[in-house]
Amino acid sequence: MRYGYFDNANREYVIDRVDGPVSWTNYLGVQELCTVISHNAGGYSFYQNAEHHRITRFRQNGVPLDRPGHYTYIRDDETGEYWTISWQPAGKDLTKAKYECRHGLSYSKFSCEYRDIQAEQTLFIPIGDDVELWNVRLRNTGARPRKLSVFSYVEFSFHHIEIDNQNLQMSLYAAGSSYADGVIEYDFFYEPWTFHYLAASFEPDGYDCVRDRFLGSYRTETNPIAVERGQCQNTSERGGNHCGALHKRLTLAAGEETRICFMLGVGPRATGKKIKGKYSDPAAVDAAFEALREYWQKKLAVFQCKTPNEGLDTMTNIWTLYQAETCVVWSRFASFIEVGGRTGLGYRDTSQDVMSVVHTHPAKCRQRIIELLKGQVSAGYGLHLFDPDWFDPQKQKAPEFKSPTIAHAPDRQTMIHGLDHTCSDDALWQVVTICEYVKETGDVALLDEVVPFADEGEATVYEHMKRALDFSTKQVGATGICKGLRADWNDCLNLGGGESAMVSFMHHWALRAFVEAAEYLGRSKEAAKYSATADGVREACERELWDGEWYLRGITAKGLKVGSNENEEGKVFIESNTWAVVSDAASPERGRSAMDAVDKYLYSPFGIHLLWPAFSRPNDDIGFVGRVYKGVKENAAIFSHPNPWAVIAECKLGRGDRAMKFYESLLPYNQNEKIEVRQAEPYSYCQFVMGKDHTAFGRARHPWLTGSGGWNYTAVTRWILGVRLTFDGMIVDPCVPADWKQFEIRRQWRGSTYNITVQNPGGVQKGVQTVSLNGKPTGMPIPPQKAGSVNEVVVLMG
Repeated sequence: MRYGYFDNANREYVIDRVDGPVSWTNYLGVQELCTVISHNAGGYSFYQNAEHHRITRFRQNGVPLDRPGHYTYIRDDETGEYWTISWQPAGKDLTKAKYECRHGLSYSKFSCEYRDIQAEQTLFIPIGDDVELWNVRLRNTGARPRKLSVFSYVEFSFHHIEIDNQNLQMSLYAAGSSYADGVIEYDFFYEPWTFHYLAASFEPDGYDCVRDRFLGSYRTETNPIAVERGQCQNTSERGGNHCGALHKRLTLAAGEETRICFMLGVGPRATGKKIKGKYSDPAAVDAAFEALREYWQKKLAVFQCKTPNEGLDTMTNIWTLYQAETCVVWSRFASFIEVGGRTGLGYRDTSQDVMSVVHTHPAKCRQRIIELLKGQVSAGYGLHLFDPDWFDPQKQKAPEFKSPTIAHAPDRQTMIHGLDHTCSDDALWQVVTICEYVKETGDVALLDEVVPFADEGEATVYEHMKRALDFSTKQVGATGICKGLRADWNDCLNLGGGESAMVSFMHHWALRAFVEAAEYLGRSKEAAKYSATADGVREACERELWDGEWYLRGITAKGLKVGSNENEEGKVFIESNTWAVVSDAASPERGRSAMDAVDKYLYSPFGIHLLWPAFSRPNDDIGFVGRVYKGVKENAAIFSHPNPWAVIAECKLGRGDRAMKFYESLLPYNQNEKIEVRQAEPYSYCQFVMGKDHTAFGRARHPWLTGSGGWNYTAVTRWILGVRLTFDGMIVDPCVPADWKQFEIRRQWRGSTYNITVQNPGGVQKGVQTVSLNGKPTGMPIPPQKAGSVNEVVVLMG
């Protein structure tokens, strides 16, 4: 069954059945302030950091599953009946009230039609202001005047997630509230520099700052006593739990429409008053919303495609890029699953996320690259999870309160973990990410920029890359394959000091990327040195890791092969076999055989499983994977992140039909009519899908904050559609299904636009016969054209 549909004209997903099986979320904000919001207006806000600067409260994994939220209540003051513009929390009978949610790019729009009142609430965060705006419209569609009351409601959170969830004997007395000049101010006694506020475009008829007085005893957001009575009690208090509730009475004549705006922001009352003055003007609200739409229009225009596959177009042109950008801007620790319990950057996660959006957000990507390099130690490895603020002198000058109940950042000595906690893949990702950034932007100067290490010393970015490569060269086992250390990409595969096939393949991949950069810079000696190292890595992989039909996943410290046909469980893994091809380490014959095994043993209509068969009993020599239920997460679920690696591998092998088969199996768009199985939103990739060994086979879990968004975007744009960059120019080398006769791409690069038409009259899956640029034959790569120019590229496959 379906619960909504894609509205591509407005770049929205429309949820017209709001009683979905789980919360379908969206992300508001593109700079400092963020709100994670559900299709029923449940969720929470934070400023800069989901762990250490929360604004509104969220009861994770609760019942109901997305409370509290950012709600607007409407009350008929003549009958006493009330409802919310979002279906929840009031939850009117859906046979009597019509509800809809439209999730757009950094905004969500809730609408309701009930008792001849049309109501709409659009939530968004304007660019340049740290405030969430609630643009509320009310229209009386009946034949008589209506007397109504409108109430806002948010529940404020304690500042730090730690004190919001524990040691309430102290934290319940850490914050207070007050009201003046139409603004509710929420302050933190323990942090006197921290304030939040709620304001509105009207002068309120009442307010409440104390949660329990607004809701009432033994009540919830479903039936707050203030709304039931039609009157707030004008409460504020020092200590306790706080809320933002502003009340306005109004009368609407028949056919009349009115607008009001609520404003939830960061700062003291003075800031709230300033924002109140600005956004009390509906024209200012409309201008801010239009600026947000233009922001995303500009980003999406960098790459647009028109192909025979509507699902691919919808996801690539809108939703998958949006998801990838969200991961880069907000990292991985703010969702309904990751609710701020951790903070900072995951080294491997951020490196991969950045790689996918260097063309749409180069400034943020550059910032993230520098932050990652500051989180690399001089020995070459990356700190697996770190807070960039640790290494930012400006942030260290900020006021610090020595609370007796909060653990602040450790000292520098404690921040730097050793090999026991090092993941062997972390720093390798950044090598290719940096190369992709330079190819996109032409910012070659970055490579000579000096960046400090996390522990001691400093070096150029180029030297940082070398340190990462040299670290993996040194960290090898008896067979010459890279050690797995604490873990590689698969956190649950801990080989007990053994060796990781995936990391050796990745090492080869990163080495080849670095050699390309060194040659471009004219540093021929280093290019030759690292090319020879890459040759040695490839020889070791082919010698030690081939299992006859596919590649091993690794070797434990005791010499046990993992991912071998000799094994009873865990015979075939997706990671090693895809990376053998992605890295160009495998011979074409072995590559085809390995990917045939992926197709035969791991493929399903819901995506490719991580391994087969599932582990049924623990084996600590292999790692934690055997302690995970069969068909769940790392133990033979359809783990989304490596699925696009299989797509890329098939494209490298020239098998476009199979690449598309793999891509479509995981594509959320294709499961829009199967929500009774999928449950999760059909516009976002999820971390994993329950595998065939689980009773809930096909159920998707943990949306949004997964590397599968960025990697699927990369797989489509650079490998299926084939638009890739070198240091010298642009390559168009598609790998598509044989029945694709023509498709079009619009790509902006370094200030120029390229309108690319790919023709495939012979129905081949890969191969380019001719290329023309502005009507003249050309070779590849196509060099950068004059800034501001619009160029016509025609590619004939054959």
